[in-house]
Amino acid sequence: MMRTLALLLLLAALPAAAAPEEDDAALFDAWVKTHSVADFEEDLAKSELNGVVPTRQLLRTATDWKKCGAERFEIPPRAQWADVKKVLKLVAELKKRKVLEDFEGASGYRNPALNRCAAGAPKSSHTISFALDIVPKGAGGADEQRLCEFWRKEGQAWNMGLSKYPSGRIHLDVSGWRSWGADHTRATSFCAVRR
Repeated sequence: MMRTLALLLLLAALPAAAAPEEDDAALFDAWVKTHSVADFEEDLAKSELNGVVPTRQLLRTATDWKKCGAERFEIPPRAQWADVKKVLKLVAELKKRKVLEDFEGASGYRNPALNRCAAGAPKSSHTISFALDIVPKGAGGADEQRLCEFWRKEGQAWNMGLSKYPSGRIHLDVSGWRSWGADHTRATSFCAVRR
């Protein structure tokens, strides 16, 4: 009995893994009927970046979309498509090197009103360029170690921004070489060197 209680307490103390997004395929199918994604997908295809992240996952907005009265999906403004492609090139490289293996795209572009409502950073890359939050599936620890190693060795060349939120989601952008944590400072980055 005491062992069972101790085990339960230990399990409760472990950080919770990020939950993948709800299955929103039906929502996306309905949304696509009134929003054309053809130009966006064609632009990605020209750069051989279509399929790096499924379109449905790439166009997800903020988790708080319902609370904020926003749409679940949104195509970034055309002026930001170059930034979308830069992030996808990074993701493709991370996948190729098996730094990222099994993940789901959780949040991409956010319009300024949605970003404010969702308590996003005022100068969030999700709004002013492009960022992708992902949810690792399976054993995320190994992915996190490989991500941090990549960020330390090659992140500056990619202009890579990297963070892990308390929810377990991982933020990727190419808006500046930096890493931060729960308090939005470098000191709490999950890639900070621990001594």
